[in-house]
Amino acid sequence: MIKFFRQIRQNLLNKNKVGKYLLYAFGEIILVIIGILIALNLNQRSEQKKAEAKIDAIFENILKDLETDINTNARLISNYQAKDSLISVILNTNLTYDDYVNANYDNYSIWKATYNLALFTVTDNSYRLLMNNMDAIPEKYNNSVSLLNKLYGSRLRSVEKFNERLEEHVEASNDIRAKFKWYVESDSRKSNEAIAYRLNDFHYKNSVKKYHNIAIRNHRTTFVNYRYDAIKCYKEVASALNKPLDTLEFIIDNKILKSYVGTYINNINPEHKAEITIWNESLLVVKREHLSQEDALINLNSESKFSSFNFIGGVFTFNKSNSDDNIAMTIHEGHIPVTYAKIKP
Repeated sequence: MIKFFRQIRQNLLNKNKVGKYLLYAFGEIILVIIGILIALNLNQRSEQKKAEAKIDAIFENILKDLETDINTNARLISNYQAKDSLISVILNTNLTYDDYVNANYDNYSIWKATYNLALFTVTDNSYRLLMNNMDAIPEKYNNSVSLLNKLYGSRLRSVEKFNERLEEHVEASNDIRAKFKWYVESDSRKSNEAIAYRLNDFHYKNSVKKYHNIAIRNHRTTFVNYRYDAIKCYKEVASALNKPLDTLEFIIDNKILKSYVGTYINNINPEHKAEITIWNESLLVVKREHLSQEDALINLNSESKFSSFNFIGGVFTFNKSNSDDNIAMTIHEGHIPVTYAKIKP
């Protein structure tokens, strides 16, 4: 091909057709430039596809991180519900010496109700990597980035704030107990002094109450808010990546939510009623007349277990029997569960 064009140029020169030669040479230059531009464009597209593939891979990993955190979050909220029950027993019942002697000595015992920590450590490595590649993020991810910035910004800071406060409180409580001789005993149930401390010392009861305020009323609430925004992020990113959502336990089916809508009566006090509605196609709203209290609920699994956003709220479980109209709702707040039955329409 190069030889062919060279022959054309030579013929034009031999025939003294300088004007046509210059015109031809100019046209050849234009063709070369066009070829270079096409090559650059193809190369740019190739690099852009590689960059987009890299960003897509980062968002795929963000989905995995979100799924891990959402599942961990559900376990921690359930753990706090158990802690709430134990603390309610300590603060609101007249425990005796024998109650402590006969109680189990594990993490879900009145002996260790305020000992261990339920810290929420978020997995954000993929998000940090995304932030290092901000200039390469396609427009289709704009809304995803906005939601992720909130999740890993203000929501995460709230979680970390109460992680720190709870850690400080547990450490301070341990320092107080360490001043007693019985602190070194392997089984405190054998120590009369250790039991007397828990039964009679107001410092201990105050410490338990403070643990409840930090852990259940505040820390748990940050978990619930983080969960809500994490699920929103997951849905948005999955949509941008064209990923299905129907196999995920934490994505609630709207049909299930609708089946819970209705009026419920308290099994013990029928005059006490609760009304359930749906908000924003993702949350249940429960209003109990006798408490003038409204709870927004987010699911902890795909169907039956929900957590309240309310700082004094707990865990709500639904049990279906025979049909969607025969449903029981049990509210776990404190140590005495309360059950409501749905009124058939």
